[in-house]
Amino acid sequence: MRLHTFMKSGLLFICLLSFVISNRSLAQSAAKNDIIVKRDSSRIQALITQMSYEKINYRDLGTADSAKSYIYLDKVARVILKTGKIIHVRDSVLIGHVPPDSVGQYADMANLPTNKFERDVVMANSDQLRDKYRYHTDRSIDGKTGAIVFTSFAAASLISGVIIAGSGTSPDNKTIGNSLAIAGPVVGVGLGLIGFRNYKFHRNRAEKVKTELVRRNQSLTIINFAPSLDPFNKSAQLTLRMSL
Repeated sequence: MRLHTFMKSGLLFICLLSFVISNRSLAQSAAKNDIIVKRDSSRIQALITQMSYEKINYRDLGTADSAKSYIYLDKVARVILKTGKIIHVRDSVLIGHVPPDSVGQYADMANLPTNKFERDVVMANSDQLRDKYRYHTDRSIDGKTGAIVFTSFAAASLISGVIIAGSGTSPDNKTIGNSLAIAGPVVGVGLGLIGFRNYKFHRNRAEKVKTELVRRNQSLTIINFAPSLDPFNKSAQLTLRMSL
């Protein structure tokens, strides 16, 4: 009886000890930092908040106040994430960062356009231009979609009205059919023309913004890397976002 009780107590102790060890290992794993390995082989213990095509934003865990900082990719050899995944920085990364341009940097201040929109374009910095390009491109797509939808509605209303008016001998059929055949195309074509006008308006503005970015040798796209950690599933993700 005592031997059986002792064996049960020993088994319970082993289970408790294993549970404590596994929890401690999990806590240590969760507390593991990101590591930024610089090209000179020095390391930064960090909590990475954002990675872009140009730099890494992070909190420096080597300082007492965990200060926010950043480092340009031309100084980074690789990044080791919390899960142990290694991201190598390719040698094709531009050596020497390109600072963001300032407002009015590319403008000829003595010959600014008289048109307000064109003046805003040449005075904006490149990040603002990319936002403008994305906005007007989205609005032009909405206008084109609306033009297609309402034009299709006009055609469908006309065909449906003719079919209803020609079916049967009831006066109601002719009244409903003729009303649909007239009112449907009028409304559909009217709204379709508004959508088409919006498409042309915003597409024209998007092209002007694009032309200015090309003149500056600036890209239309912005690439962002967003690392994230799921502590419950013990998994990490690196999300690539490309914005137009």
